[in-house]
Amino acid sequence: MQARSSANTRRRVAVLRRFLRLRTSHFSIKIRVFIPILLIIILSVVSITGFSVYVSREKLFEQVENYLLIEVKSLMQMFEREHELKMAKAIKDLRVMHTLFYQKGLRVTDEKIEIVARFPDASQNQTVSLNRWYLGDVSLHEDNAFVDSIERILGSRATIFQKSDVGFIRISTNIMESGDTRAIGTVIPFSSPIAESIAASEKYFGRAYVVNDWYVTGYEPIFHNDEIVGMLFVGAREKDLPELALKFMKIDIGVSGYPFVFDKQGKNVINHPRAEKEWAGQEIIADMIAQKQGLLRFESPVDGENKIVAFDYFPQFELYIAAFVNQSDEVNPLMRQLILGSVFVALLIILLLSVTVYSMTIERLSGYLETIKTRDQELATAKDALQQSEKLATMGQLSAGIAHEVNNPLGVVLMYSHLLLEGSDPESQTYKDLETIATQAGRCKTILSGLLNFARKNQVHKVEVRLGSFVESVQKSVIIPKTVAFRVNCPDPDDEVLLDEGQMTQVFVNLLNNSIDAVKSQGEIDFSAAVEDNSVVFKVADNGTGINPDSQKRLFEPFFSTKEMGKGTGLGLAICYGIVKMHNGSIAVETNADPEKGSTFTRFIIKLPV
Repeated sequence: MQARSSANTRRRVAVLRRFLRLRTSHFSIKIRVFIPILLIIILSVVSITGFSVYVSREKLFEQVENYLLIEVKSLMQMFEREHELKMAKAIKDLRVMHTLFYQKGLRVTDEKIEIVARFPDASQNQTVSLNRWYLGDVSLHEDNAFVDSIERILGSRATIFQKSDVGFIRISTNIMESGDTRAIGTVIPFSSPIAESIAASEKYFGRAYVVNDWYVTGYEPIFHNDEIVGMLFVGAREKDLPELALKFMKIDIGVSGYPFVFDKQGKNVINHPRAEKEWAGQEIIADMIAQKQGLLRFESPVDGENKIVAFDYFPQFELYIAAFVNQSDEVNPLMRQLILGSVFVALLIILLLSVTVYSMTIERLSGYLETIKTRDQELATAKDALQQSEKLATMGQLSAGIAHEVNNPLGVVLMYSHLLLEGSDPESQTYKDLETIATQAGRCKTILSGLLNFARKNQVHKVEVRLGSFVESVQKSVIIPKTVAFRVNCPDPDDEVLLDEGQMTQVFVNLLNNSIDAVKSQGEIDFSAAVEDNSVVFKVADNGTGINPDSQKRLFEPFFSTKEMGKGTGLGLAICYGIVKMHNGSIAVETNADPEKGSTFTRFIIKLPV
């Protein structure tokens, strides 16, 4: 008995060993089959994810650079506006100076006075004899009270020139050569464009180099006994920009950036309160001067931060206008979010594909060689699907992320622009500029809202709705101008239809608003709804200008719009198309934009399953 029991035990152990060897062999085969496939999945997903992140990173840099270029362009427009204001001021100031000068009365005597006529080349200096002039009872050759009073009243520099044999000589001025020395005796020769205009009895307005600096100037001839005996001058230095400097100091760009202005010598002209001390004398300043305009990326020698700077040259003031941001503050936060999101999606895809492939190896273990061949084909298909899926996921996430990030600062811009509007004079230019900012910011807000709606894949919640009630709800949601003939036709109002009322209301509000724009608030619009066979058919028609064939082909593409610039985002019809498709319906358009072929019209036809 004991021997028989021992033999049975040995048999059981042998059977167990064979079973374990078989299971181990099977497991080893599964591992050998599975590991190469797993490596292929990981490498494919990592490669696609890495490439997507790289492309997205470059897109982010492009967005930041475009943003900086737009900022610099806006700053350039501020300088152009300042230059125009200075020119307008020169014209007005010269008119005032003319009036005050002739009110006091110019008296030219035969009394002679000698004065040294001074030229830029001192070797040409010479003594000339001039008739003594009086303004009222005051000799102009020893008194500068009149020109100083012009500066006090108008805030501009002034000069009285007397004509001589060598040119027009400054006899009374508050233009300074250096320190407190007035530029008395300096000469404008007859060959200069200013002197030529005066000799032709014409006024001169424009940019001129006066003694030692550039001015926005105005000149006019002085007549005595119908002869030109001299000229009046009034002007302001181009680089006197106190108000503009105050505006610049309040501008922040992005998270940490700001604008700054420097001249051709690299000296800072306008500094931001947060300006870095290292700008003056930095090598990047020399690079910007050499390039004049464009974009540069560089590493700051002070804080080691990588920066992006956009700049342009304003020739009227001979100044460089620049704006910069730190890459780490602008791009890195978005990159971190993008990388984390991409890694999460990649890991999820790898996990799902790995579990799927592993389960397939268990089910088809007996024919693993054939299974490997089949899996290779499946893997190729999966890779293609993964590329498309990853691309769409990355683009959707990036679009929504950028729209969300831009939406917050845009809201701040809208709020402060409206606050500034409330505190501004409605008749002022500032009010108009602020109104433009608020309008364009509001348009950007609308575009971002549409972008977010388009990026989201909303669920369709279908409920049974009375057709007549739905048509009335749509009608109440649209403001129809009194000048538009609006007709509604619903022959079977009591029919029940299955749809998402909110989303379909959005579709018809969008189409009806487009029709109102198309008829320019002076035409006819028809809105009808009826049940035909197994479908509910909606029609929105207008007698507007119609849609040309080229535009009709792209009608439902995102960001394509036939409206004027600033009046549409190009997302409305794309969103309508998506909502209809989510209802398993169809949307079609019939139109005629050629008056020679008959009346122009546009008709949208939407069919949804009952």
